[in-house]
Amino acid sequence: MNIDFILPDIGEGIVECEIVKWNVKEGDVIAEDQSVVEVMTDKAVVEIPAKHSGTVHKLYYKQGDIAEVHSPLFALDTDESASESHQNSAEDPTAVATDKKAGNEEKVNENTNHRATPANNNTNEQGNAAINDKWQDGDFEPPIAIPGKVLASPAVRRIAREHEIDLLAVAGSGKKGRILKHDVSHVSATSESANTDESFTMSNAMGETNDILRSEVNNTASEASYTEKVRGIRAAMAKQMVASVKTIPHFTVSDEIRMDKLIALRQSLKPMFEAKGIKLSFMPFFVKALSLALKEFPIINSQLNEDGTELTYFNHHNIGFAVDAKMGLLVPNVKGVEHLSLFDIAQQMHTTIEQAREGKLSGDALKGGTISISNIGAIGGITATPVVNKPEAAIVALGKTQTLPRFAADGSVEAHSIMMVNWSGDHRIIDGATMVRFNNLWSSFIEEPETMLMHLK
Repeated sequence: MNIDFILPDIGEGIVECEIVKWNVKEGDVIAEDQSVVEVMTDKAVVEIPAKHSGTVHKLYYKQGDIAEVHSPLFALDTDESASESHQNSAEDPTAVATDKKAGNEEKVNENTNHRATPANNNTNEQGNAAINDKWQDGDFEPPIAIPGKVLASPAVRRIAREHEIDLLAVAGSGKKGRILKHDVSHVSATSESANTDESFTMSNAMGETNDILRSEVNNTASEASYTEKVRGIRAAMAKQMVASVKTIPHFTVSDEIRMDKLIALRQSLKPMFEAKGIKLSFMPFFVKALSLALKEFPIINSQLNEDGTELTYFNHHNIGFAVDAKMGLLVPNVKGVEHLSLFDIAQQMHTTIEQAREGKLSGDALKGGTISISNIGAIGGITATPVVNKPEAAIVALGKTQTLPRFAADGSVEAHSIMMVNWSGDHRIIDGATMVRFNNLWSSFIEEPETMLMHLK
C-alpha cells in the first residue's frame, strides 16, 4: 500500500524548512527509524526518520527545495501488514495533516478573533481570496503585535528578501497589521514599474551606444557570477546581525594580554586531557576566567528588554563561542559555566564543535546565551571589532598569539606571547570604565592563571 510521509511540526513556530540532503532515493528499500532526509530550519539541521518499513515510491522535493510543515515529503510502498497496522493505529497521514491544519486554523482564528467564515454576507470575492490564501502565507500562529517587530510569515519574508524589500516600509493588510503576500507583491510591482520607467528614460537619453556597452558588461559579469538563495541558519544570522547593529549602540575596548604563563599551564595539562580523549585548547581557560569575572560584574551578564525599560541580571553563565561551520557561522553556548570544571567545559565544547561542523547541532545549543566569545585568532586574525549577539550585552574577539617585544621594569626588552582582545558592549547599560575594569579582572585570570584557584568552588 502506498502512503505519504507528512513533514511533522518541528515546533517553535517553524512552518517551513529546506531540504538539505536525501539519504535515500526512489526505489530504495528502507527500514523503520532509518534516516530518510536532512532538513534545515532557521535554527539547526534535523534528521527525519521513516515511521514504517517499505520501498520509497516518490520523493516530492529536490535538494534545496523549501518544504512546508504538514505537507507530504515522500511516498512509501509498505507491505500489507504494515499498512493495515498503520490504518488501525492512526488515520491516513494526509487526512491527519488536514485535520491538524484545520484545527490549527480554528485555534488561530479563535486566538485572533478572526473567523475563517465571513462575519456577514457583504464579504466580497477579494476578501474570500485573502482568507483562502491565509495558510499559503504560513500563518500558523496567532499574530501578536510587538513594538518594533514585523508581523510576517517565513514565506512572506523570503519573498521580501528575494525582491530586496524592507518589510518595515510595507503596510500590512492582515489582522493586526500582518504583512501578507499580496502586500509584498504590490510593493514589488510598483518598484519594478518605477525601475522600468527610469531605465527607459535613461536609455532614450544616452542612446543605443550605452545599451550595447551595458549588454557587453552584463554578459561578461554573468559568466563569472552566480546567485544563490540566502536560507536557513545563514539567513537567520544575517537577520540577527542587522537587528544588533540597528538597535544596540556599540562601543569597543581594546587591550593586549600576555599569554606566557597560560601557555605553560596548558602545556602541562594537555597530557591529562588527551588521556581522556579531549584535545585541550585555550578556549576553556578563557571561558572559565570569563565566568569568574562575571561574578564580580553581573551587569556584563545582563540583558535589556526590547523597549529599554527593564534590565535582567542572570545568575547563570551561558557563554557562547563562535563556530565556523559548513552551513555558516554558529554561536552555540556552554550552559552553566559557573558550575563546571575546566575539563567539563573542554568536553562540552569538543562535543558541540563536532556536532556543529557535521550539521547535527540541536536548536537548544544555540539558545539562551548570556555573553559570547569570538576566537578569530584560530584562523589567523589579529584584531577585530565584533558585533554584539543581541540580546546579550557584550562580546569579546580574541586575536592570534604573537611573539612581540615588550619593555621590562628595568628597561630591558623581552619577548612575550601577546594576544590582542577587543570587547564590544551595549552602551545603553555598560559604560567604558566598567568594561575596562571587567576586562582587567578577566585578563588577570589569564595572565596569572593560578589566581583562578582561589575563586573555584
